[in-house]
Amino acid sequence: MNYKSYSDLNTDIRNHIQRISELNIDLVVGVPRSGMAPAYMISLLLNVHCTDIESFIENRPLTSGNTRRVRRELSTPFEAENVLIVDDSINTGNTMEEAVRKARSVFDKHIYALAVYSSKLMHDRVDVFLEFVSQPRVFEWNLFGHQVLKDSCLDIDGVLCVDPTEQQNDDGVLYRDFILNAKPRFLPSYTVFALVTSRLEKYRPETEQWLNKYKIKYDNLIMLDLPSQQERKKLRCYGDHKAGFYQRSGSVLFIESDPFQAKEICELSGKPVYCTDDNHMYMPGYMSLLVNDRINILDRLKGLYDSHFYPLLRESKKILFGVQKRNKR
Repeated sequence: MNYKSYSDLNTDIRNHIQRISELNIDLVVGVPRSGMAPAYMISLLLNVHCTDIESFIENRPLTSGNTRRVRRELSTPFEAENVLIVDDSINTGNTMEEAVRKARSVFDKHIYALAVYSSKLMHDRVDVFLEFVSQPRVFEWNLFGHQVLKDSCLDIDGVLCVDPTEQQNDDGVLYRDFILNAKPRFLPSYTVFALVTSRLEKYRPETEQWLNKYKIKYDNLIMLDLPSQQERKKLRCYGDHKAGFYQRSGSVLFIESDPFQAKEICELSGKPVYCTDDNHMYMPGYMSLLVNDRINILDRLKGLYDSHFYPLLRESKKILFGVQKRNKR
């Protein structure tokens, strides 16, 4: 599962900004919704106006704010000479093709099409793409509105809602009140395959009531069938519980809030896990790869010592020993 964050998006655009500068763009047009973030990033780096595709087609007036001046002042989009239509990614190319078609129906000057990420090494529906990112892939800015959720498992506490405080987590009245009134965090717009939580089975009615309140749709609600929080703490089966269902389910992604549990679920299931708290996609073999890299580095250092430093040290000792013998005489 390939993943790109907002930070990655910014870095990838900056790394390729010279390719975009060569086009002499004086207006950037974003394809809503996902294309607006990279469009604004590019326009700010180029110091030119930015608008969305519908505003461009309708030739709505442009503004640049009171605190900054653009490189070329434009009152309306049609005053531009070179227009860049931007989307975050391209797969089939249908969305970009439609945006370019609409733009060219009302504008007869230069129009370029750019996608930051392409799922193909070559794509004939854009003039420029910046990075190749193969499928399957998800982005930070559309993760909870992506159809991958139909094949994903999500935790509840820390993902869909905030975590309970120690005081609220009393396995009693305060905890029931927390579940019913928990503040939401990331609410999905697709039906989720499974909500996999360490909440106890006895809190199913309250959990279902909260999910219904925020119109969260799901196919499965997997809870821990244990008698008490004390028993759950004693067994410490959080990772096993989540990873076990994830591994058996055929799901392609697990979304977890706690970094430690995210790593554990990834290792136990052998499948990718996205962590909301550290904004990281943990991939199978990640931890073992780190260990192997460390071993490889140590082996190389040892080899370097054996082939270079040790002979040098041995010769230095000989010279030093010879000097000491001469001094004694």
